[in-house]
Amino acid sequence: MSNQGPTGNQPEKVENKGPADVPRDKADGDGLNLGDMVSRAERLQGAQRQDQGITETQKLEQLNNQLTPHISGKPGRGALSRGLGLSEELGRELSREAGAEPFRDRVLKGETNLPVREFTWSNQRQMDQSSNAGMNIPLGLKQFFQLRKAEYQTPPEKSDSQINVKVENFLNETPVKDAQKRSPAEEKDLEQSRDALRNATSPEDTLSKALHLARLYQHLRYIDEAKKAAELALGIDPDNLVAREMFKELERMHPVDISVAAIPITVPNAVTKSALRKRIHGLSGGRVAVVGDLLIDELLEGKPERISREAPVLILEHVDTVHIPGGAANTASNVVALGGECMAVGVCGADEYADKLSTMLDRYRIKHNLVKDITRPTTVKTRILSKSHSLMQQLLRLDRISHNQISSIIEKILIQQIEESVEGYSAIILSDYKAGVITDGVIRSLREISEKQKMLLIVDAQGDFERFKGATLLTPNQPDTESALGYRIDSQVKVEQAGKDMLEKTGAEAVLITRGAEGMALFERGKPYAEMPVFNRSDVFDVTGAGDTVVATMALALVSGASYVEATALGNLAAGIVVRKSGTATTSQREMLETLEQLNIPE
Repeated sequence: MSNQGPTGNQPEKVENKGPADVPRDKADGDGLNLGDMVSRAERLQGAQRQDQGITETQKLEQLNNQLTPHISGKPGRGALSRGLGLSEELGRELSREAGAEPFRDRVLKGETNLPVREFTWSNQRQMDQSSNAGMNIPLGLKQFFQLRKAEYQTPPEKSDSQINVKVENFLNETPVKDAQKRSPAEEKDLEQSRDALRNATSPEDTLSKALHLARLYQHLRYIDEAKKAAELALGIDPDNLVAREMFKELERMHPVDISVAAIPITVPNAVTKSALRKRIHGLSGGRVAVVGDLLIDELLEGKPERISREAPVLILEHVDTVHIPGGAANTASNVVALGGECMAVGVCGADEYADKLSTMLDRYRIKHNLVKDITRPTTVKTRILSKSHSLMQQLLRLDRISHNQISSIIEKILIQQIEESVEGYSAIILSDYKAGVITDGVIRSLREISEKQKMLLIVDAQGDFERFKGATLLTPNQPDTESALGYRIDSQVKVEQAGKDMLEKTGAEAVLITRGAEGMALFERGKPYAEMPVFNRSDVFDVTGAGDTVVATMALALVSGASYVEATALGNLAAGIVVRKSGTATTSQREMLETLEQLNIPE
């Protein structure tokens, strides 16, 4: 019987060769035809008849025989490796259970304690710390290659117990002493830093705390203790560059590096301990007026937090804002700190900092008379500091300042205020920081006032010394002197020549040239010049404001009856103290007397 579809085509005759050989039917664009449907039904019936004589076990055996050559390596051992191009070693590894009972049958039988197949790379090495450098691989994991220089062995780290013993020994060897010589803030910082070192939680933390304590001891002038703290840091990490450089720096210093040792100081004959002791006691009670550029030194202290996402800058969390006297105000502050009475006269803006300037001067017990100028800001120098414990790092300075000269109207008002304010004072310090307050009219008025009232006129300026002709004393530093004279001061001959030229140029009664580490050179009319070596030879922490201290001390000494040489020695002594302190600092009569006793000068 033949079947013919609508198209008249004969259906394809297919022999039944079992389920594995059954091909898919092909359909035309109109779907399956009748012949295709009949042929599929016949093939399905043939497959069912073939399966009726096969048991379930035979079916499993047939399937197992088909899979075994690929996983157990029986007749087709290594077929998988050869077919996929894997190495013979891996093929043998995958087929190492050849001949054993097939894994599938063992699963069907319900075996549960079957070994877990674990494959490992051969010839591996354990990764150590040196070979792991720079890689994001946890220590202890295995690697399949060896990094360069992996054979380098780092020295074994000291145990925490060993470091703790070193810390305790250090703290016991450096007991806190001389508490009366430290301020409450310094005492608190020292106590907190020692506790932080004792409570450090890791070698790295201990190293950091030891270095901080070493720097704090250096700041407090405890050089022996600072050396021991640096040695502690080197004991933890001998290769630490910061610790090594700090120790070298401390090695160049001496426990009391203010000329106490056996080497005497060569000073003029008039400078003796007894004479200076008397002059220090006489500093209190002197009355000195200060006219010039009064300004605020604003310190914005912050705690470092992280790097900003907006820009590669440090983010500081604000901790505190401190206002301290700066410029001419710092000179006035030094006068008061030494026991004198001071009147400060200057110009400020009509802004929020004007009130802050007045409040600050009141806090430092400085009498003041401020002229407000709406056309200029109150002069403020803002320093942004990153604070860590008691030490601070300056990151940025922002100045609010006008360099324009004050107007004629403000000048007249200022001169009037000066005339009213300085009456009854013994000396006037003219402090010019080039902020536009010290005009030619103001200088002329001060000269007339000082001559009329028999007052000393002491000038602390940064140049243009010809403007201050007729002053009692000028105190320029060496760089400003070289700039004014047009030649370098690099020999004793040049020093003497510079003094003569400055006396001629300014018409002053005396000129004191401050020369930094070279000391001071004093020139008086009709007298040989006198050299004063520095009393503090190397224990210098911050020279900011040292010039203000010199002129304030000399002014008080001169009004109390000291000679120019004695006043110079006292200014030198006071400056040697303040440079050991941070920022614009002051000293006191007590500190000067204590330091004087340490000097190796004639009694």
